[in-house]
Amino acid sequence: MYHNLNIPAMKKSLFFSLFTAAASLFWGCAEKSIPIPELNVGSRKVLVEELTGVQCPNCPDGTAALVNLGNQIGENLIVVSIHAAPGYDKPYAESKYDFRTAKGSELANFIGDASFFPAASINRRLVPPETEPYLPRQIWAGIINEDLGDDPTVGVFLETTFNPVNRQLEVEVTLAPESTLTGEHRLTVLLTQDSIQDYQKVNLEKVPDYYHRHVLRDILTQPTGDVIAEPLAANSVIIKKFTMTLPADWDEQHCDIVAFVHHGTAPNKEVLQAAEAHVLK
Repeated sequence: MYHNLNIPAMKKSLFFSLFTAAASLFWGCAEKSIPIPELNVGSRKVLVEELTGVQCPNCPDGTAALVNLGNQIGENLIVVSIHAAPGYDKPYAESKYDFRTAKGSELANFIGDASFFPAASINRRLVPPETEPYLPRQIWAGIINEDLGDDPTVGVFLETTFNPVNRQLEVEVTLAPESTLTGEHRLTVLLTQDSIQDYQKVNLEKVPDYYHRHVLRDILTQPTGDVIAEPLAANSVIIKKFTMTLPADWDEQHCDIVAFVHHGTAPNKEVLQAAEAHVLK
């Protein structure tokens, strides 16, 4: 479910139209303004934030379910695995990696509380009778399919540039609202790494060569999301840029950038749209 949406043509078309319209008004050579073309915000993406831990015996069942759903749905399903399950996230003495991060814990706490595992947030929706966004595995597929049927209100597009010499990663996020959005909205940008082999408890067995999937590695914005100060107006674009240096032991071939627009105040923290792009194109 890796994808890298390429939008330079869209941006160039929009900016060319804006320039042409402005030039026409300035030089007085046009009798009517040139309309700005309607932006295509793309298909609905569903963000799943899985709460997991190396010592969580049942969490691999949840991961397997999400991998299976990803194989069925394809690139419209985006998964982030946050190693912050209380009491289960501490690595073993034999573990090569510690997937816990302070930013990851802050992100997990911002989403809500979980009292069972496996647990996952689906677009951070509150689904009655559940009182927190973390949902039980039995209803994941149904909620995901419901959300896939919605039309997104904003497009989120990603461009990544990676320099293998200094390992600098540049990320450009373009937001394109389909209609004017009011109220507070936030942007979260994070990095995941897939297919990391290390210890994991699977049921009663401690498996040394388990493949960890979609592991949250770093967050480029605030863990709770950066407030979008610019107006989210119809037929406009907002561009945000980020840079980071990829640590030497992170395999860039399996790293992805995930970006999403969401509400940021309790109880509504719902994700409006997300995007995912490979670090290496």
